[in-house]
Amino acid sequence: MKENRSLAISSKIQECKMGNIIGFLDKEFPSEVLKLKTEGAKTRERVFTVHNTLLTMVLTAVQQDKTLKNSVDLYYMIHQEHKIQALAELEQNLKAQKEADASTSKRAGRPKTYALHMPKSLEKDISLNTAAFSKARERVPMDLVTELFKASRVEGAKNCYSHWNGYRVFSADGTYLQLQDTEGIRAQYEVKHNGVGSQGYPQGLLEVIIERGTGQLYNYKLSNRHVSELSLFYEMLDELPKGSLLLLDDLYNCFEIISKCKRLGIEIVVPAKRVRNYEVKERLAEGDEIIEIKTPKSRSKWLDNKEKPGKILLRRIQYRSLEGDDYVLITTILNKAILKEDIQLLYLTRWDIEIGIREIKTVMDINVLRSKTPDMALKELCVSLATYNLIRKIIYASIKDLPFSPKEDLIFKFYTLHQDILMDKKGRIYNRWSSGRRRAESIDSKTNPAGKKTQQNI
Repeated sequence: MKENRSLAISSKIQECKMGNIIGFLDKEFPSEVLKLKTEGAKTRERVFTVHNTLLTMVLTAVQQDKTLKNSVDLYYMIHQEHKIQALAELEQNLKAQKEADASTSKRAGRPKTYALHMPKSLEKDISLNTAAFSKARERVPMDLVTELFKASRVEGAKNCYSHWNGYRVFSADGTYLQLQDTEGIRAQYEVKHNGVGSQGYPQGLLEVIIERGTGQLYNYKLSNRHVSELSLFYEMLDELPKGSLLLLDDLYNCFEIISKCKRLGIEIVVPAKRVRNYEVKERLAEGDEIIEIKTPKSRSKWLDNKEKPGKILLRRIQYRSLEGDDYVLITTILNKAILKEDIQLLYLTRWDIEIGIREIKTVMDINVLRSKTPDMALKELCVSLATYNLIRKIIYASIKDLPFSPKEDLIFKFYTLHQDILMDKKGRIYNRWSSGRRRAESIDSKTNPAGKKTQQNI
Protein backbone atom coordinates (compact mmCIF):
# COMPACT_ATOMS: atom_id res chain seq x y z
CA MET A 1 0.00 0.00 0.00
CA LYS A 2 1.38 3.42 -0.97
CA GLU A 3 2.03 5.82 1.90
CA ASN A 4 -0.54 8.61 2.00
CA ARG A 5 1.80 11.56 2.50
CA SER A 6 -1.00 14.09 2.05
CA LEU A 7 -2.87 12.72 5.06
CA ALA A 8 0.30 12.82 7.11
CA ILE A 9 1.13 16.39 6.20
CA SER A 10 -2.42 17.66 6.69
CA SER A 11 -2.42 16.10 10.17
CA LYS A 12 0.91 17.81 10.84
CA ILE A 13 -0.54 21.14 9.69
CA GLN A 14 -3.43 20.73 12.10
CA GLU A 15 -1.04 19.91 14.96
CA CYS A 16 1.07 22.99 14.19
CA LYS A 17 -1.98 25.19 14.05
CA MET A 18 -2.99 23.95 17.49
CA GLY A 19 0.58 24.17 18.76
CA ASN A 20 3.71 26.03 17.69
CA ILE A 21 2.54 27.83 14.56
CA ILE A 22 5.39 30.33 14.85
CA GLY A 23 8.06 27.66 14.59
CA PHE A 24 6.14 26.02 11.74
CA LEU A 25 5.83 29.05 9.45
CA ASP A 26 9.21 30.44 10.51
CA LYS A 27 10.83 27.47 8.72
CA GLU A 28 9.00 28.29 5.47
CA PHE A 29 9.64 32.03 5.75
CA PRO A 30 12.31 32.91 3.11
CA SER A 31 14.64 34.67 5.56
CA GLU A 32 17.81 34.20 3.52
CA VAL A 33 16.28 35.63 0.35
CA LEU A 34 15.01 38.71 2.16
CA LYS A 35 18.31 39.10 4.00
CA LEU A 36 20.15 39.42 0.69
CA LYS A 37 17.72 42.14 -0.41
CA THR A 38 18.27 44.20 2.76
CA GLU A 39 22.07 43.88 2.96
CA GLY A 40 23.81 47.22 2.59
CA ALA A 41 20.73 49.23 3.47
CA LYS A 42 21.56 52.04 5.89
CA THR A 43 19.02 51.77 8.71
CA ARG A 44 19.46 52.22 12.42
CA GLU A 45 19.03 49.18 14.61
CA ARG A 46 15.47 49.01 15.91
CA VAL A 47 13.56 46.81 18.29
CA PHE A 48 10.93 46.33 15.58
CA THR A 49 13.18 44.99 12.82
CA VAL A 50 12.02 44.70 9.22
CA HIS A 51 12.52 40.92 9.22
CA ASN A 52 10.49 40.30 12.39
CA THR A 53 7.81 42.79 11.36
CA LEU A 54 7.32 41.06 8.01
CA LEU A 55 7.26 37.64 9.69
CA THR A 56 4.63 38.90 12.13
CA MET A 57 2.49 40.12 9.23
CA VAL A 58 2.71 36.64 7.70
CA LEU A 59 1.66 34.98 10.96
CA THR A 60 -1.19 37.46 11.42
CA ALA A 61 -2.53 36.50 7.99
CA VAL A 62 -3.39 33.00 9.28
CA GLN A 63 -5.01 34.21 12.48
CA GLN A 64 -8.70 34.75 13.04
CA ASP A 65 -7.84 37.75 15.19
CA LYS A 66 -6.03 40.13 12.82
CA THR A 67 -6.00 43.11 15.18
CA LEU A 68 -2.82 45.10 15.87
CA LYS A 69 -2.96 43.97 19.49
CA ASN A 70 -2.77 40.31 18.48
CA SER A 71 0.03 41.14 16.01
CA VAL A 72 2.05 42.77 18.81
CA ASP A 73 1.54 39.66 20.95
CA LEU A 74 2.84 37.53 18.08
CA TYR A 75 5.79 39.88 17.60
CA TYR A 76 6.64 39.59 21.30
CA MET A 77 6.77 35.79 20.96
CA ILE A 78 8.97 36.04 17.86
CA HIS A 79 11.22 38.57 19.60
CA GLN A 80 11.67 36.29 22.62
CA GLU A 81 12.33 33.25 20.43
CA HIS A 82 15.00 35.07 18.39
CA LYS A 83 16.52 36.46 21.60
CA ILE A 84 16.96 32.94 22.97
CA GLN A 85 18.47 31.76 19.66
CA ALA A 86 20.86 34.73 19.49
CA LEU A 87 21.95 34.19 23.09
CA ALA A 88 22.64 30.50 22.44
CA GLU A 89 24.72 31.35 19.35
CA LEU A 90 26.72 34.00 21.26
CA GLU A 91 27.44 31.59 24.10
CA GLN A 92 28.59 28.94 21.63
CA ASN A 93 30.88 31.43 19.84
CA LEU A 94 32.26 32.65 23.16
CA LYS A 95 32.99 29.11 24.25
CA ALA A 96 34.76 28.38 20.97
CA GLN A 97 36.81 31.57 21.35
CA LYS A 98 37.87 30.60 24.89
CA GLU A 99 38.95 27.16 23.73
CA ALA A 100 40.90 28.66 20.84
CA ASP A 101 42.68 31.12 23.15
CA ALA A 102 43.46 28.36 25.65
CA SER A 103 45.22 26.32 22.97
CA THR A 104 47.60 29.19 22.14
CA SER A 105 50.57 30.30 24.26
CA LYS A 106 49.79 32.74 27.08
CA ARG A 107 50.80 36.37 26.70
CA ALA A 108 51.97 38.82 29.32
CA GLY A 109 49.52 41.32 30.72
CA ARG A 110 46.03 41.23 32.09
CA PRO A 111 43.91 38.19 31.35
CA LYS A 112 41.49 38.58 28.48
CA THR A 113 37.89 39.23 29.47
CA TYR A 114 35.02 37.59 27.70
CA ALA A 115 31.54 39.12 27.54
CA LEU A 116 28.35 38.55 25.62
CA HIS A 117 27.34 41.48 23.44
CA MET A 118 23.70 41.17 22.49
CA PRO A 119 22.37 43.30 19.59
CA LYS A 120 20.62 46.40 20.83
CA SER A 121 17.41 45.30 19.14
CA LEU A 122 17.33 42.21 21.39
CA GLU A 123 18.53 43.72 24.66
CA LYS A 124 15.19 45.19 25.71
CA ASP A 125 11.72 43.73 25.77
CA ILE A 126 9.31 45.31 23.32
CA SER A 127 6.41 47.50 24.31
CA LEU A 128 2.94 46.02 23.91
CA ASN A 129 1.69 49.36 22.59
CA THR A 130 0.34 48.93 19.05
CA ALA A 131 1.57 52.34 17.79
CA ALA A 132 5.20 51.20 17.45
CA PHE A 133 4.26 48.08 15.47
CA SER A 134 1.91 50.09 13.26
CA LYS A 135 4.79 52.43 12.34
CA ALA A 136 7.08 49.43 11.81
CA ARG A 137 4.65 48.01 9.22
CA GLU A 138 4.70 51.32 7.35
CA ARG A 139 8.53 51.23 7.26
CA VAL A 140 8.60 47.83 5.53
CA PRO A 141 9.50 48.59 1.87
CA MET A 142 6.94 47.49 -0.71
CA ASP A 143 9.81 46.07 -2.80
CA LEU A 144 10.64 43.70 0.06
CA VAL A 145 7.01 42.59 0.37
CA THR A 146 6.95 41.93 -3.38
CA GLU A 147 10.14 39.89 -3.04
CA LEU A 148 8.46 37.88 -0.28
CA PHE A 149 5.64 37.01 -2.70
CA LYS A 150 8.10 35.92 -5.41
CA ALA A 151 10.11 33.83 -2.94
CA SER A 152 6.94 32.09 -1.74
CA ARG A 153 6.34 30.43 -5.14
CA VAL A 154 7.49 26.91 -5.92
CA GLU A 155 10.07 27.14 -8.69
CA GLY A 156 10.15 24.44 -11.34
CA ALA A 157 7.05 22.67 -10.07
CA LYS A 158 6.37 19.42 -11.89
CA ASN A 159 4.00 16.61 -11.04
CA CYS A 160 1.28 14.57 -12.70
CA TYR A 161 -1.10 17.57 -12.53
CA SER A 162 1.11 20.59 -13.19
CA HIS A 163 1.85 19.82 -16.86
CA TRP A 164 -0.28 18.67 -19.76
CA ASN A 165 1.30 17.43 -22.98
CA GLY A 166 4.46 19.35 -22.10
CA TYR A 167 2.63 22.61 -21.33
CA ARG A 168 2.78 24.28 -17.93
CA VAL A 169 -0.89 24.90 -17.06
CA PHE A 170 -2.27 28.12 -15.53
CA SER A 171 -5.74 29.56 -14.93
CA ALA A 172 -6.72 33.22 -14.61
CA ASP A 173 -9.74 35.06 -13.27
CA GLY A 174 -10.76 38.25 -11.49
CA THR A 175 -12.68 39.07 -8.33
CA TYR A 176 -13.60 42.09 -6.22
CA LEU A 177 -12.30 43.00 -2.76
CA GLN A 178 -13.77 45.46 -0.29
CA LEU A 179 -11.58 48.18 1.24
CA GLN A 180 -11.97 50.56 4.15
CA ASP A 181 -13.92 53.79 3.69
CA THR A 182 -11.15 56.34 4.21
CA GLU A 183 -10.37 59.47 2.26
CA GLY A 184 -7.11 58.14 0.83
CA ILE A 185 -8.57 54.79 -0.28
CA ARG A 186 -11.75 56.36 -1.64
CA ALA A 187 -9.66 58.63 -3.86
CA GLN A 188 -8.11 55.58 -5.54
CA TYR A 189 -10.77 52.85 -5.25
CA GLU A 190 -14.07 54.73 -5.12
CA VAL A 191 -17.09 53.02 -6.62
CA LYS A 192 -18.95 55.32 -9.01
CA HIS A 193 -22.33 55.08 -10.68
CA ASN A 194 -22.83 57.34 -13.72
CA GLY A 195 -19.80 59.37 -12.61
CA VAL A 196 -21.15 59.95 -9.11
CA GLY A 197 -19.38 58.46 -6.10
CA SER A 198 -21.28 55.73 -4.25
CA GLN A 199 -22.01 55.82 -0.53
CA GLY A 200 -20.94 52.20 -0.25
CA TYR A 201 -17.52 50.78 0.50
CA PRO A 202 -14.61 51.34 -1.92
CA GLN A 203 -13.79 48.23 -3.94
CA GLY A 204 -10.77 46.96 -5.80
CA LEU A 205 -10.45 44.56 -8.72
CA LEU A 206 -8.05 41.68 -8.05
CA GLU A 207 -6.80 39.75 -11.07
CA VAL A 208 -4.95 36.50 -10.30
CA ILE A 209 -3.13 33.76 -12.22
CA ILE A 210 -2.98 30.39 -10.43
CA GLU A 211 -0.73 27.51 -11.41
CA ARG A 212 -2.24 24.08 -11.75
CA GLY A 213 -0.32 21.42 -9.85
CA THR A 214 0.59 23.67 -6.91
CA GLY A 215 -2.54 25.78 -6.46
CA GLN A 216 -0.25 28.77 -5.90
CA LEU A 217 -0.71 32.30 -7.16
CA TYR A 218 1.84 32.90 -9.88
CA ASN A 219 0.97 36.57 -10.26
CA TYR A 220 -1.64 39.15 -9.27
CA LYS A 221 -2.64 42.78 -9.81
CA LEU A 222 -4.94 45.06 -7.81
CA SER A 223 -6.68 48.03 -9.40
CA ASN A 224 -9.78 50.18 -9.27
CA ARG A 225 -12.89 48.14 -10.00
CA HIS A 226 -13.70 50.42 -12.95
CA VAL A 227 -10.53 49.30 -14.75
CA SER A 228 -11.13 46.61 -17.37
CA GLU A 229 -10.31 43.11 -16.17
CA LEU A 230 -8.94 42.37 -19.62
CA SER A 231 -6.49 45.28 -19.47
CA LEU A 232 -5.05 44.00 -16.16
CA PHE A 233 -4.71 40.50 -17.57
CA TYR A 234 -3.13 41.84 -20.78
CA GLU A 235 -0.30 43.37 -18.72
CA MET A 236 0.20 40.18 -16.68
CA LEU A 237 0.79 38.07 -19.79
CA ASP A 238 4.32 39.50 -20.10
CA GLU A 239 5.41 37.71 -16.92
CA LEU A 240 4.18 34.24 -17.91
CA PRO A 241 6.88 31.81 -19.11
CA LYS A 242 6.93 30.80 -22.76
CA GLY A 243 5.28 27.42 -23.34
CA SER A 244 2.50 28.07 -20.83
CA LEU A 245 -1.11 27.02 -21.33
CA LEU A 246 -3.92 29.23 -20.02
CA LEU A 247 -7.42 28.06 -19.16
CA LEU A 248 -9.76 31.08 -19.30
CA ASP A 249 -13.47 31.83 -19.21
CA ASP A 250 -15.38 33.36 -22.10
CA LEU A 251 -14.62 36.95 -21.03
CA TYR A 252 -11.05 36.54 -22.35
CA ASN A 253 -12.15 35.40 -25.79
CA CYS A 254 -11.13 38.57 -27.65
CA PHE A 255 -8.71 39.26 -30.48
CA GLU A 256 -6.26 41.34 -28.41
CA ILE A 257 -5.74 38.59 -25.82
CA ILE A 258 -5.50 35.80 -28.40
CA SER A 259 -3.10 37.80 -30.55
CA LYS A 260 -0.75 38.63 -27.67
CA CYS A 261 -0.73 35.02 -26.44
CA LYS A 262 0.26 33.84 -29.92
CA ARG A 263 2.97 36.49 -30.06
CA LEU A 264 4.41 35.44 -26.67
CA GLY A 265 4.27 31.70 -27.36
CA ILE A 266 1.45 31.07 -24.87
CA GLU A 267 -1.41 28.70 -25.67
CA ILE A 268 -4.98 29.28 -24.45
CA VAL A 269 -8.29 27.43 -24.20
CA VAL A 270 -11.45 29.55 -23.94
CA PRO A 271 -15.16 29.03 -24.62
CA ALA A 272 -16.71 30.72 -27.64
CA LYS A 273 -19.02 33.32 -26.08
CA ARG A 274 -20.35 34.96 -29.23
CA VAL A 275 -20.88 34.37 -32.91
CA ARG A 276 -17.56 35.05 -34.61
CA ASN A 277 -16.82 35.25 -38.29
CA TYR A 278 -14.30 32.61 -39.31
CA GLU A 279 -13.19 30.53 -42.24
CA VAL A 280 -12.82 26.76 -41.95
CA LYS A 281 -9.37 25.65 -43.15
CA GLU A 282 -9.41 21.96 -42.25
CA ARG A 283 -11.81 19.44 -40.68
CA LEU A 284 -10.02 17.07 -38.31
CA ALA A 285 -13.07 15.13 -37.06
CA GLU A 286 -16.70 15.58 -36.20
CA GLY A 287 -16.94 18.84 -34.26
CA ASP A 288 -13.17 19.43 -34.56
CA GLU A 289 -11.83 21.85 -37.17
CA ILE A 290 -9.04 24.33 -37.85
CA ILE A 291 -10.37 27.83 -38.51
CA GLU A 292 -8.93 31.23 -39.38
CA ILE A 293 -10.06 34.49 -37.81
CA LYS A 294 -9.26 38.04 -38.93
CA THR A 295 -8.84 41.30 -37.08
CA PRO A 296 -12.32 42.53 -36.12
CA LYS A 297 -13.55 45.87 -37.39
CA SER A 298 -14.51 46.97 -33.88
CA ARG A 299 -11.38 46.88 -31.70
CA SER A 300 -11.30 46.72 -27.90
CA LYS A 301 -11.60 50.14 -26.24
CA TRP A 302 -9.62 49.18 -23.12
CA LEU A 303 -6.33 48.94 -25.03
CA ASP A 304 -4.57 52.05 -26.37
CA ASN A 305 -1.75 50.33 -28.26
CA LYS A 306 -3.68 47.58 -29.99
CA GLU A 307 -2.24 44.37 -31.42
CA LYS A 308 -1.17 44.43 -35.04
CA PRO A 309 -3.88 43.42 -37.53
CA GLY A 310 -3.54 39.95 -38.98
CA LYS A 311 -4.97 36.45 -39.33
CA ILE A 312 -4.83 33.78 -36.63
CA LEU A 313 -5.31 30.01 -36.97
CA LEU A 314 -7.37 28.45 -34.18
CA ARG A 315 -8.92 25.12 -33.37
CA ARG A 316 -12.69 25.04 -32.90
CA ILE A 317 -14.13 22.17 -30.86
CA GLN A 318 -17.85 21.45 -30.55
CA TYR A 319 -19.19 19.02 -27.96
CA ARG A 320 -22.29 18.20 -25.95
CA SER A 321 -22.30 17.94 -22.16
CA LEU A 322 -23.88 15.09 -20.19
CA GLU A 323 -26.84 17.39 -19.54
CA GLY A 324 -27.39 17.78 -23.28
CA ASP A 325 -26.07 21.35 -23.61
CA ASP A 326 -23.96 22.30 -26.63
CA TYR A 327 -20.62 24.02 -26.06
CA VAL A 328 -17.82 25.37 -28.24
CA LEU A 329 -14.18 25.72 -27.20
CA ILE A 330 -11.58 27.81 -29.00
CA THR A 331 -7.90 26.98 -28.57
CA THR A 332 -4.59 27.98 -30.12
CA ILE A 333 -3.35 24.35 -29.80
CA LEU A 334 -3.13 23.07 -33.38
CA ASN A 335 -1.36 19.79 -32.64
CA LYS A 336 -3.47 17.16 -34.44
CA ALA A 337 -2.07 14.39 -32.24
CA ILE A 338 -3.96 15.84 -29.25
CA LEU A 339 -7.54 14.56 -29.32
CA LYS A 340 -10.42 16.98 -28.85
CA GLU A 341 -11.68 14.83 -25.94
CA ASP A 342 -8.40 15.48 -24.10
CA ILE A 343 -8.86 19.24 -24.54
CA GLN A 344 -12.44 18.97 -23.24
CA LEU A 345 -11.28 17.14 -20.11
CA LEU A 346 -8.46 19.63 -19.65
CA TYR A 347 -10.83 22.59 -19.65
CA LEU A 348 -12.94 21.01 -16.90
CA THR A 349 -10.02 21.62 -14.52
CA ARG A 350 -10.39 25.39 -14.93
CA TRP A 351 -12.75 25.19 -11.95
CA ASP A 352 -9.65 24.88 -9.74
CA ILE A 353 -9.21 28.64 -9.84
CA GLU A 354 -12.72 29.18 -8.47
CA ILE A 355 -11.75 27.04 -5.48
CA GLY A 356 -8.49 28.96 -5.11
CA ILE A 357 -10.24 32.34 -5.13
CA ARG A 358 -12.76 31.07 -2.58
CA GLU A 359 -9.93 29.99 -0.28
CA ILE A 360 -8.13 33.31 -0.68
CA LYS A 361 -11.20 35.45 0.00
CA THR A 362 -13.17 33.46 2.58
CA VAL A 363 -10.87 30.92 4.21
CA MET A 364 -7.99 33.36 4.56
CA ASP A 365 -10.48 36.12 5.31
CA ILE A 366 -9.16 38.82 2.97
CA ASN A 367 -12.48 39.53 1.32
CA VAL A 368 -12.20 42.79 3.28
CA LEU A 369 -8.80 44.54 3.50
CA ARG A 370 -8.41 46.23 6.89
CA SER A 371 -5.66 48.76 6.20
CA LYS A 372 -6.69 52.43 5.97
CA THR A 373 -4.22 53.72 3.38
CA PRO A 374 -3.72 52.54 -0.22
CA ASP A 375 -0.05 51.60 0.38
CA MET A 376 -0.80 49.56 3.50
CA ALA A 377 -3.80 47.89 1.82
CA LEU A 378 -1.52 46.73 -1.00
CA LYS A 379 1.06 45.47 1.53
CA GLU A 380 -1.63 43.63 3.46
CA LEU A 381 -2.88 41.97 0.28
CA CYS A 382 0.61 41.01 -0.92
CA VAL A 383 1.58 39.51 2.46
CA SER A 384 -1.70 37.55 2.64
CA LEU A 385 -1.20 36.14 -0.86
CA ALA A 386 2.43 35.27 -0.05
CA THR A 387 1.23 33.49 3.09
CA TYR A 388 -1.31 31.56 1.02
CA ASN A 389 1.53 30.51 -1.28
CA LEU A 390 3.66 29.36 1.67
CA ILE A 391 0.82 27.12 2.85
CA ARG A 392 0.34 25.82 -0.69
CA LYS A 393 4.07 25.10 -0.85
CA ILE A 394 3.69 22.80 2.14
CA ILE A 395 0.72 21.09 0.51
CA TYR A 396 2.60 20.71 -2.77
CA ALA A 397 5.46 18.96 -0.96
CA SER A 398 2.94 16.50 0.45
CA ILE A 399 1.17 15.64 -2.83
CA LYS A 400 3.76 15.99 -5.58
CA ASP A 401 4.14 12.20 -5.86
CA LEU A 402 0.48 11.37 -5.32
CA PRO A 403 -2.09 11.01 -8.12
CA PHE A 404 -4.61 13.68 -7.15
CA SER A 405 -5.16 17.39 -7.59
CA PRO A 406 -4.20 20.14 -5.13
CA LYS A 407 -7.76 21.41 -5.42
CA GLU A 408 -8.54 19.13 -2.46
CA ASP A 409 -9.44 21.36 0.48
CA LEU A 410 -6.33 20.54 2.51
CA ILE A 411 -5.93 24.23 3.22
CA PHE A 412 -8.98 24.01 5.47
CA LYS A 413 -6.84 21.80 7.71
CA PHE A 414 -4.54 24.73 8.34
CA TYR A 415 -7.00 27.52 9.08
CA THR A 416 -9.44 27.76 11.95
CA LEU A 417 -10.97 31.02 10.79
CA HIS A 418 -13.72 29.61 8.57
CA GLN A 419 -16.31 31.72 10.37
CA ASP A 420 -18.67 34.57 9.62
CA ILE A 421 -17.15 38.06 9.43
CA LEU A 422 -18.71 40.53 11.88
CA MET A 423 -18.27 44.05 10.56
CA ASP A 424 -20.00 47.34 11.35
CA LYS A 425 -20.87 50.19 8.98
CA LYS A 426 -17.39 51.69 9.33
CA GLY A 427 -15.66 48.49 8.29
CA ARG A 428 -14.43 47.55 11.78
CA ILE A 429 -14.06 43.83 12.43
CA TYR A 430 -15.31 42.18 15.64
CA ASN A 431 -14.83 38.71 17.07
CA ARG A 432 -18.38 38.41 18.37
CA TRP A 433 -21.79 39.81 17.55
CA SER A 434 -23.11 42.73 19.59
CA SER A 435 -26.49 44.41 19.48
CA GLY A 436 -24.90 47.78 20.26
CA ARG A 437 -25.68 50.32 22.96
CA ARG A 438 -28.67 50.03 25.25
CA ARG A 439 -31.64 52.07 24.04
CA ALA A 440 -32.42 55.15 26.09
CA GLU A 441 -36.08 55.26 25.09
CA SER A 442 -38.68 52.63 25.86
CA ILE A 443 -39.25 49.88 23.31
CA ASP A 444 -42.67 49.41 21.77
CA SER A 445 -43.55 45.75 22.13
CA LYS A 446 -45.75 45.93 19.03
CA THR A 447 -43.10 47.27 16.66
CA ASN A 448 -40.19 45.48 18.31
CA PRO A 449 -41.31 42.32 20.15
CA ALA A 450 -39.17 41.12 23.03
CA GLY A 451 -36.50 38.66 22.11
CA LYS A 452 -36.21 39.84 18.48
CA LYS A 453 -32.57 40.44 17.56
CA THR A 454 -31.42 43.25 15.30
CA GLN A 455 -29.62 42.02 12.19
CA GLN A 456 -26.08 43.34 11.88
CA ASN A 457 -25.20 45.10 8.64
CA ILE A 458 -22.55 43.03 6.90
